[in-house]
Amino acid sequence: MASRPKEDIGAVISCQYGGATNNSGAPLTITAAGTGDNTAVTGATIDRASYGMAQSAEVGVLWLAALQATETLDLAVEYQTSADGSTWDTAVALQASATVATGDTGGSNESGITKFSLNMSGLKRYVRVNFTPDLSASGTDTAILMSLWALGGADTLPIT
Repeated sequence: MASRPKEDIGAVISCQYGGATNNSGAPLTITAAGTGDNTAVTGATIDRASYGMAQSAEVGVLWLAALQATETLDLAVEYQTSADGSTWDTAVALQASATVATGDTGGSNESGITKFSLNMSGLKRYVRVNFTPDLSASGTDTAILMSLWALGGADTLPIT
């Protein structure tokens, strides 16, 4: 009986930058009540065909925020899908606006990743995740954000 070649997890999972400042790869920097605050960020287009028509993804929005006491960073996240990469379906919420960080007494730096599992088995060829960060303060707080995809479950496995 022939044995099947061993596969490491790296052979079946791929990571992809998911979006931030104009999808340039630079993290998005926002200031409370200023530039980027409460403004939707359109995610980078992911071509599932480039990843063997990946069937699932773990999507993360990474954030670092300098928050005054009791002030918050809220985050809304949605996904869209497209057959051609230019005409997008109506966005589907992964998370309505929800608080992901709150400043401690005296203010604090908070960091984390807000993660979502996305079943892509019924989605079209192209997908993207959009997010809207919102700082509650009126000018002193700042945050840096970007998104990342970990794709898996491809229809075809890489050559081993």
